[in-house]
Amino acid sequence: MVADPLRTLDVAPVTDGAVAMVIAAGDVARRVCNRPAWIRGIDHRIETHSPGARDLTASASTRSAAEHAGHFERAVDVAEIHAQHSHEELILRDALGLADHDNVNPSGGALVANGPMSAGLVRIGEVARRIWSGEADRGVAHASSGPCLQQNLVCLLEGE
Repeated sequence: MVADPLRTLDVAPVTDGAVAMVIAAGDVARRVCNRPAWIRGIDHRIETHSPGARDLTASASTRSAAEHAGHFERAVDVAEIHAQHSHEELILRDALGLADHDNVNPSGGALVANGPMSAGLVRIGEVARRIWSGEADRGVAHASSGPCLQQNLVCLLEGE
């Protein structure tokens, strides 16, 4: 037990990490990449800082960010969500309307590597990589910060 009921594998490991992303204009992106990943929508929402003042079994800010980013307009082929604890994946799947059969965190997500201040951008990079490779046409990435999913960013990416 780490903290009842969470066990060691329910909590993201302490890791080092870094990430960089190059965002380019359309003509440059097409010149340097055969299949660019386009950011079609992005939104960031924040809930109150006090965990006692909100429902910790749901993430209203994730759902709102997803709505404003255009996530619910069509199905996605892949989702990378920043769940730092195993129970957060259930909360985020619900907020994003993802079903059990959806392809969620094929990279392993934050439960295998959770570099401070970089894990969210890694989620966006993982979705972009799957679009570049042709494994996906449309994907959603989620990043979180703050106590108990307080701050949530949703980024919708698509191929051509």
